Amino acid sequence: MIFPDNLEIIHQGNPTCPDCNEKAVFYVNIAKSSTYLFTDNIVNWKDFAASYPDLSVIVYLGGKGKDGKNSPDQLRSFFKRQDFPYPVYLDPEDQFFQINQLDNVDLEYKTVLHFLVEENQILDLYEFGDPNYRVSQLEKYFGMKPKNSSQVL
Repeated sequence: MIFPDNLEIIHQGNPTCPDCNEKAVFYVNIAKSSTYLFTDNIVNWKDFAASYPDLSVIVYLGGKGKDGKNSPDQLRSFFKRQDFPYPVYLDPEDQFFQINQLDNVDLEYKTVLHFLVEENQILDLYEFGDPNYRVSQLEKYFGMKPKNSSQVL
């Protein structure tokens, strides 16, 4: 997996763990989808970050917002209000999607993609939306158990 270094960071969050080779990488095409995934309705992100301190999480927002939605200022405000604990990159030209050839991912809908990555190699799609898989995949691929499992489920 290639991580473009010329993208604007719109939310600093916690710095990625520089010595961590294990990553969860989230891609959302904001022209076709919303940022709902990053609300606490899916998972309490602050608790998730505390439960997995050795996991680097990076978010790429590809494309351009539509109908006045998802402008850079709106996105900054959204992630700040959420007190989102991870860095978020704005990628209006969808470079991340293109250089990683994510159109080849074996899924019908590619507007929201999650990956487990080690040493910049994609290990698997991350089934983040399912709480059981969210935890079991981190244990299976990275040997990570949550610091407090009740927080993550």
